[in-house]
Amino acid sequence: MLALQRLLAADIVLRFSSRLGSWLGDFDEVGISPWGSHEHRGSTEQLDRKMAIMCYLSVFGWLVAYRASRHERGPLATFHLRQMTLLLLLSLGILVAQIALLPFFGWSSLVVAGGGLALTLLMRMLGVMAAMSGLQEPLPLIGRFAYRLLPNF
Repeated sequence: MLALQRLLAADIVLRFSSRLGSWLGDFDEVGISPWGSHEHRGSTEQLDRKMAIMCYLSVFGWLVAYRASRHERGPLATFHLRQMTLLLLLSLGILVAQIALLPFFGWSSLVVAGGGLALTLLMRMLGVMAAMSGLQEPLPLIGRFAYRLLPNF
């Protein structure tokens, strides 16, 4: 049963990464090909790297990585999943704060919320670049707190 779940998760990641590759360009440029490489030593590393990249690109990619068991995702994907979860919670907090402050500050609260969401978008881009490089580099400002706040990922 575990082998079937692992195969299904790998198939979902493969389909999503190949669609993403056709939209954004070829994954071969960063050293990860959705069709696999000729070397078998990098297959689990490639799947781990793809899951780490997908965490940042869409909510669906985050859900696929979140729903994968700990055996299916490696340390790189777990690290970036933890970072992106905290980033999603921060974005949600910014939106809730903006809606709560709207009656008091009017539409000027939208400027502050827009700045905060732009900052989270910038951190997502930095996270994608770190995931593409295969690095476990914490995000600026919030990266240190991700492991302390979300230790059970």
